[in-house]
Amino acid sequence: MALTRRQALALGAGAMALALPGCAPARPEADVIVIGAGLSGLHAARMMQAEGLRVIVLEASERIGGRLLTLTDLPGTPNAGGSQIGAGYGRIRGAAQELGIAIQNDASPPNPMLLALGGELIGPAQWPMSAKNPFPPPMRMASPGAVFMQLAGAANPSRVVDDWMTEAVVSRDMAAADFFAQAGLNPEALRLLDVGLNANSLATYSMINVWRTQTLYALDRQLGPSGGVVGGSALLTDAMAASLTEPVRLSSPAAAITAADDGVSVRLENGDTLRASYAIAAVPFPALRRIALEAPLQPAQQEAIAGLPYTKIMHLYLEAETRFWEEDGLPIDMLSDGPLERIFAIRDDAGQPNGIILAWINGDGCDSWSGLDDAAVEARAQAELAILRPAARVRLRRAVRWTPENPLAGGAYMHWAPGQVARWAATMGAPAGRLHFAGEHLSRTYTGMEGAMESGENAAVAVMTAMGVFGS
Repeated sequence: MALTRRQALALGAGAMALALPGCAPARPEADVIVIGAGLSGLHAARMMQAEGLRVIVLEASERIGGRLLTLTDLPGTPNAGGSQIGAGYGRIRGAAQELGIAIQNDASPPNPMLLALGGELIGPAQWPMSAKNPFPPPMRMASPGAVFMQLAGAANPSRVVDDWMTEAVVSRDMAAADFFAQAGLNPEALRLLDVGLNANSLATYSMINVWRTQTLYALDRQLGPSGGVVGGSALLTDAMAASLTEPVRLSSPAAAITAADDGVSVRLENGDTLRASYAIAAVPFPALRRIALEAPLQPAQQEAIAGLPYTKIMHLYLEAETRFWEEDGLPIDMLSDGPLERIFAIRDDAGQPNGIILAWINGDGCDSWSGLDDAAVEARAQAELAILRPAARVRLRRAVRWTPENPLAGGAYMHWAPGQVARWAATMGAPAGRLHFAGEHLSRTYTGMEGAMESGENAAVAVMTAMGVFGS
């Protein structure tokens, strides 16, 4: 009687191990090992499982989700990691629908933002005429963030989501600091843009990041408003993990990955070794740097793994003892050139502040907080906020560090520095023999959460194609 495709798959790995020279006679523990239980790894695992492959997912931490983190112990269950789901995020929305996870779109307008510059509080109405406004006359009416987007958008050479690697765009690669200086902004204006930049610094941030994101968001907004998972993003990754036949192996950090001609072995930090026909490393490059790789990496891959920058972000969740924004009559959201940088209120379903305040510290601004324990972070946050808003009395509920201090992330998300797209983008995600790679840093069209899903899908398809099972 002829074997079914799934029966053949189940037997194939063991038969191959016995037949090929140099293979250990022991049957591999899985067809594919996936390292990392974030969006990309889980999506890849689910796709391969659906095709009959046995998949083992290893996760170094004690929880599912990677850089998706929902703080279920805080009012409003805020997301301290990935949250925004664009209207065009088909993979995310499709998985959520399949797993019964609700996504709610958000079309609410942005909240007014107070500026705090040099200790002076400036409201939106006062900003255009403020002596601290460093922008040229045509731009003085706009917020710093709006100035950033307007100047960048006027010069954007990108037209579709996947042309950021083309010569037309790459030839204009330059540091954001140089771009905005050439656009006529003075050093004080550049300093203010740096405060609100979702990257480490204008000097180390390629304009390709800006143009790519602008193009993607503009096209996505044409499809409708963005949204988020009702109850928090982690519900999605938890459901994805629960749908796997074999539970994710938590607290199982990989120490070494060896990719041979006949299979892949993964040695865990506890000394155990797992074998499979293929493996997918679905972890950020800073985490991959901690794993010994014995695989045929290309020189550009080695450079990218060692040097790809990730944006440093600290999230401080502060609980207000009183509603100080009602006492002083000022907007609660704030952009500051001090150590707290940006303040946002976590809001309830009616759009009202629920008493939890997020201090969002970005990029190089995180460095002055590095090494502080939570008690020291709380004391400093209390002191800094009291300078700006004397009525404010807060306590620290949670400090989330997406920084080099977090060894499993190394940052919140990747960004390109000037010159890196030309050197690394085309090759850094290529398979190294039987070792494949996934993660938001390897997406070609989307960024963020959908980019993670895209890269996981690409890795899964590549592995299944190599095994001769995809589409059969």
